[in-house]
Amino acid sequence: MNQSYCYSFRFCCDPGFNDRREIASLRRFVREAQIDDVAVFCNVEELNTGHMTEEEQETIWLRLLCDVQAALAPEGVRLSVTPGHSLMHADLGKTLPQSQPFRRMVDMDGREADLCVCPMCERWQTYFAGLYARYAALSPHILWVEDDFRLHNHDPLRWGGCFCPAHMREYARRAGKPELTREEFVRGILQPGAVHPYRKIWLDVNRETMTALAARIGQAVRQASPTAKVGLMSSVPYIHAAEGRDWYGILRGLAAGQPPVSRIHLPAYQETAPGQYLLRFNMVSMHNRALLPPETEVYPELENYPYSLFAKSRAFTRFQLLSSLPLNLKGMTIDLFDLNGSGIVFSDGYQQMLRAVKPFLSAVNAMGVFALPKRGVCVMTSEDSAYTLHTAHGADMEELYPHEVYFAGLLNAMGIAYQYCTDPGVSSQVVAVSGQYFRNLTPEQIAHLFAHNTLLLSGDAVDTLCQMGLGELAGVRSCRWMKQNSGAYTYEQVVNGKAYLGLPQARASAVISSTDVLQIDYLERPELYTEFFDSFRRPAAPGHAVSRGRVLIHPFGRFSSPGDMPPMQLNALRRELLQDMLASRLDAPMVAGQAYLQPYCTCDGRDLYLYLVNGSMDEASSVTLSMGALRFSGAWVLTGQNERRTIPYTEEPDGRFTFDLRLAQMDAALLCLTLQEEEPA
Repeated sequence: MNQSYCYSFRFCCDPGFNDRREIASLRRFVREAQIDDVAVFCNVEELNTGHMTEEEQETIWLRLLCDVQAALAPEGVRLSVTPGHSLMHADLGKTLPQSQPFRRMVDMDGREADLCVCPMCERWQTYFAGLYARYAALSPHILWVEDDFRLHNHDPLRWGGCFCPAHMREYARRAGKPELTREEFVRGILQPGAVHPYRKIWLDVNRETMTALAARIGQAVRQASPTAKVGLMSSVPYIHAAEGRDWYGILRGLAAGQPPVSRIHLPAYQETAPGQYLLRFNMVSMHNRALLPPETEVYPELENYPYSLFAKSRAFTRFQLLSSLPLNLKGMTIDLFDLNGSGIVFSDGYQQMLRAVKPFLSAVNAMGVFALPKRGVCVMTSEDSAYTLHTAHGADMEELYPHEVYFAGLLNAMGIAYQYCTDPGVSSQVVAVSGQYFRNLTPEQIAHLFAHNTLLLSGDAVDTLCQMGLGELAGVRSCRWMKQNSGAYTYEQVVNGKAYLGLPQARASAVISSTDVLQIDYLERPELYTEFFDSFRRPAAPGHAVSRGRVLIHPFGRFSSPGDMPPMQLNALRRELLQDMLASRLDAPMVAGQAYLQPYCTCDGRDLYLYLVNGSMDEASSVTLSMGALRFSGAWVLTGQNERRTIPYTEEPDGRFTFDLRLAQMDAALLCLTLQEEEPA
């Protein structure tokens, strides 16, 4: 098999129920779909019996794994293993047997789970590490840790925990108190405004518990097998932030000397509009990749729950494969069929699609373009933001979710390349900040960002600066929020004398499906691109503006959730405005005139690579790029059909370049531009 791109097929078989037939079907499927690795589900979904006993493991699942391993060996296909639980996703009507006296998880309201366990329970930790050691004795390629390795989403518990008596004693000890009630502790964690010391205690205990547990699992595996890797399945990073996840610590603990392995969540279990999918992909999956150790082997989660062509077409599944390549991955975990032992449905035809698209995936992966230095707007983020952000109401753990991914979704949809950045010492870049990211930094670090970069700020970022007494850095004296649909403003109008979309004084709506707007009082008059007006055509507030020559203001904010992208923000006028504001400041081409034709840019100094993904349901009949100061001497393209060719182009009167490249809906291509000379640092 071609190992430059690995298909890891997730396989469920019910031991004793047509298992001989299904293992034979598996051998056929791996040949027809060019599968490289099979991750066998054990004790999963409809077949899950709870925390499996040693007898279940030895007499049922380990026997099945040996049979599958023997069947795969002649095909040259590796065996991986996915035990179907860690803490347990949900109770689902099950309880712990008497043979498993594990301490159970307790939520913030004091409700105790029946099956979901406390991760600090020593008996369960010993049990779980031993379970992985027994699987490791088979020397599998990867042993996966399920994504219920987390402190949230354990139904029927509220948000998560744990607030069991053992945890409460630990919280009290760290707080220096003889006793601490759940109610008092939760109030402190969520206290509006200035962060209460209880917040740090909560996040630290969570972080230390899960990191230590990961290391224990990794060491148990390493003692049983010198080669087996341990992979972490995970979900949405801004949710994990609210439980204090240490991504480096957990992944390197599980790895125990082998390369870290991660299954990043791809945010669509059912088919959705491709443009909407890419918004979430950039705000979730790409964000997750940026938080991992750089050496991590990534196999994202491609799943079509509830496992039918009614849930997800072959075309959309192919689109997910193509669009995930910017994650700089090793391959894909592929979950296509029911997890109840029903078997592989060949009539669904996934195998033909997987076989057809793999040459392109392998070719791009073999080139290593996504391991090269990235170009584009630096979207700032931190895994520690839940430690520092200020809550508004103090009612729910969801208030601890950082709002830092907005620009990754917005800019890429508008044809503007981006990269996530976790280094506050970055220099000579366009840096985008949203949410309360600035609270992670010292005043000196913030001053560095402003002194050495161009800043693109959301309304929330400007408001945070002002609350910190640092508004002057952005040229802002004061600010106040105007509430959406209050009548204070209804539309945004161009006021800089330029024609955008071929329209003088163009307007964009700012009601209903938009956001609140920050009314800013500037210290000096900014370069004003737009202004907000009310229904009576009266000026209400400055709109898009450039303050002090290098602070770009995008005054929208107060989004309902970290993954929120109000439809009104995605607007052709605002696309042209943002591209115009960035044109002389960005070191990457921008895609002009097309919705959801999304670029990912890397460069080795000589060649600039632009990976283009068409998230529109319209075909792109050509590709037009705004190059800024970049100049190139030639170009070639590798299409999604794995055809490589030199590509002709023409320079337009406005200085843009149009390339003879057609991109069908949900297709992708890799465009390479040979730069005339390396851009100055």
